[in-house]
Amino acid sequence: MSRNIKTTVSSLKESDKQLRNTQHGKVLFTRYRDRMCALYLSANRLLAARVMSDTPNRIGAIYIGKIKNMAKNIDACFLEIGDREICFLPLRDAASPILLNREYDGRLLEGDELLVQISKDAHKTKQASVTANLSLSDEYIVLSIGSPRIGYSGKLDKQRREEIKNWLIDAGLQQKNGYDLIQDRVPVTLGLVVRTRAGDCTEETLLWHIQNLLDAFSSMVETARHKTCFSCIMQAPEDYEAVLDELVYPYEYEEILTDDAGLYEKLSLYCKDKLPDKQLRFYEDDILSLSKLYSLEQKLDTALNKRVWLKSGGYLVIEPTEALTVIDVNTGKYEGKKGSSDKMSQETYEKINREAAEEIALQLRLRNMSGMILVDFINMASKEKEKELLEFLRNAVRKDKMKTLVVDITPLGLVEITRKKQNKPLWEQFPKERISHWNF
Repeated sequence: MSRNIKTTVSSLKESDKQLRNTQHGKVLFTRYRDRMCALYLSANRLLAARVMSDTPNRIGAIYIGKIKNMAKNIDACFLEIGDREICFLPLRDAASPILLNREYDGRLLEGDELLVQISKDAHKTKQASVTANLSLSDEYIVLSIGSPRIGYSGKLDKQRREEIKNWLIDAGLQQKNGYDLIQDRVPVTLGLVVRTRAGDCTEETLLWHIQNLLDAFSSMVETARHKTCFSCIMQAPEDYEAVLDELVYPYEYEEILTDDAGLYEKLSLYCKDKLPDKQLRFYEDDILSLSKLYSLEQKLDTALNKRVWLKSGGYLVIEPTEALTVIDVNTGKYEGKKGSSDKMSQETYEKINREAAEEIALQLRLRNMSGMILVDFINMASKEKEKELLEFLRNAVRKDKMKTLVVDITPLGLVEITRKKQNKPLWEQFPKERISHWNF
């Protein structure tokens, strides 16, 4: 580490004491119990965390695969990629494959060579899964093979979606009376999704990113036609890049902080190219580690506690099971408008439910819950109040990076939520000896 960097980081401990109590979000990369972790903090509260894999990330890598055998009984096939690795390809993920050895006629056959992208890495006895529905993405756009439809993030407001649609129409990318991507710029059928962050960019920036991805897709296909079978055509993003994209929106944080010298060097190049508006800092202190500076052990203990206290004195009880997660809302120590008046009681319940809904949205993200989540709110006095609570909860979960759907209230009065699965829940990401210490 250069003398200049040492001089800079010598004041970090003091500056962090001042910064960690502000509203400015930051992402930490640090080793905790011998595992590299990424953690998102805002106002000194932990809002999201991931344990990074010890092996290089492979999700998103694109290979030329060769089908070894068809498994029609399970509607799938097995194919080989680099290093003689056998992968699993469901045929539902091969609706529009790019074949390199012949013209596609609606069938996949043994011996066919095609482009595939790793969608799920190998785990224990399970092979890696791949898809022939390739996709490329950046912070604004996702391009994918298959349907030519243009979609827009549900988190973009209606006015912004219409504005972006008009940009695409004027640029000759979208039909005036439809939502199809005009296909005269690429050799394969592609669809496009405009991501949430596109709501903050200019017309010129968005169109440049779209054209850049279209060119990259065309170049990738053309390159593959001149490569030997099993070649890797596109490497997966670096682990830190994939974790950053999964963990946090770029507008939610202002700086990245790490105490790992090797990762700092990699992040320096990445931030210069992709995140020039973010401050990257290296932390170095022989006495006070980064994890102790931010009390990460305490924050992780709190993040995985069965009981979550609300500011009002109410609390949540979070119970994960194999089939689903149950969240119970309780009034607890709340001393507000308790009394004989039904109206006062209902105001109390409404206040606690709204505070609980806000906290539940944060806990879904923090604990990385997925699948079905059932919430037992305090009973409301009317259907109208129930609808208001559901709408409030829907607005709260819109901030989540993972697709989260507030379905409805079941006949038993439970609110049903579904959340897309990506990565393990927080309680599975840490060693078993840590989990046994937590209150489950």
